[in-house]
Amino acid sequence: MFGRWFSTTFAAMAEPNFRILWVGSLFATLAFMMMFVTQSVVAFELAGTNSAVGIVSLGVGVTMLILGPFGGVTADRVSKRKLIILGQGSAVVLFAVIGVLLVSDVLTLLMLILLTAALGLGFAFMGPARHAYVADLVEPRALPNAVALSQLGHGGGQILAPVLAGVLLSTAAIGSGGTYLMMAVLVFIGVASIGMLPSTPGRAASERGSVLHDLRAGVNHVRSRPTLRLILLLFVAVIVLGSLFRVVLPALLERHLDRDPTDIGLMFSINAVAGFTVSLGMAGLVGTRWVWPALFVLTFMLGVGYFALAAAPSFGFALLSMALIGPGFSSFILLSQTVIMANTAPAFYGRVMSLTMLAFGLQSIVALPFGMLADEMGEREVIVLLGIATLGVVVLGLMGYAGMRRRLPVEVASDLMAVAVREVPMMAKQKPGRRPTPS
Repeated sequence: MFGRWFSTTFAAMAEPNFRILWVGSLFATLAFMMMFVTQSVVAFELAGTNSAVGIVSLGVGVTMLILGPFGGVTADRVSKRKLIILGQGSAVVLFAVIGVLLVSDVLTLLMLILLTAALGLGFAFMGPARHAYVADLVEPRALPNAVALSQLGHGGGQILAPVLAGVLLSTAAIGSGGTYLMMAVLVFIGVASIGMLPSTPGRAASERGSVLHDLRAGVNHVRSRPTLRLILLLFVAVIVLGSLFRVVLPALLERHLDRDPTDIGLMFSINAVAGFTVSLGMAGLVGTRWVWPALFVLTFMLGVGYFALAAAPSFGFALLSMALIGPGFSSFILLSQTVIMANTAPAFYGRVMSLTMLAFGLQSIVALPFGMLADEMGEREVIVLLGIATLGVVVLGLMGYAGMRRRLPVEVASDLMAVAVREVPMMAKQKPGRRPTPS
């Protein structure tokens, strides 16, 4: 039984190029997850308010929200490999600059906001390209599994990142500046690994419409597919609600739990370990009829986790709440991204995945008013509001799913994921030359 589970869960690892991409992405993801921990601590130390943490996130959010759709269009038009190298390369430079400024003790909150916004520019173009590039490296039937494994790698980075960030931040000889420099090194390793992979040719100029035409075509593609439309709406809602609690964690630790803000690393570690453990089991659900029920159960867990965190009387209880929040967020992303990719035509991978990036951009923008609200109402109170909103998403999602069942009884009552996976190879055959060619 274990052998069957293992071969099914890790099937895409049989492709050598995907293994290289997976390992390289793990290093880059480790750095990017460290960034969320480190920038929250640095912003809070520079200004001492939840609003400051939210303002720094705002820089990334605005950039990603405005440019994310154009990043998706670009990913469907040019070489994805080159786009990833440029995006991650810019992150190497910006992490190094922030690190040097911190070591020199000249970094200001405004500098951090502007440099973080520049990072968002790279994410807007790199993110959709990296997701879409997976489809160029594996056989169509292995795509859902490859997407799930990519998310598992992301979850593995989430486990290590808070621990590593917490240790580096609390080490006097390293501090926040050294932590940013370490992040630059990790992303550089990721860039080097991408350089080992084959290049995928972009669409010929004669086949391209205008950027706006391609953008409209991507939106129309989503609108024409009810399953894709519903899962994207759920994805955006869960990403926004599932990320906001990070804004108030430093203040919650210091003001309510009598802990140092750097202990945020331990909380994120518990969050990530629980999320990764559950996600490992959830990877086996890819392509089964249990995907949709699992998505709603996981979102419900996220909401309950918020109520537990808001009521936590001690740091220990707060850590236990992470065991609910972690799986509710991470495992939802894993399953939902496989549904998204399986219900998207290959020609639209970049554009559709850029819409998922908009969720992270929107979260970063909402972080500012959320931080300001926390300064007015209190940290525990706004976490309760997150729990209520998350359970509201479960109710609305179930209503949307029930309505979709009535409109598409055959498609939904059967295994939606399996239907989509069977359609992908057929679409791939209609688009010869999609497979990568060595550069």
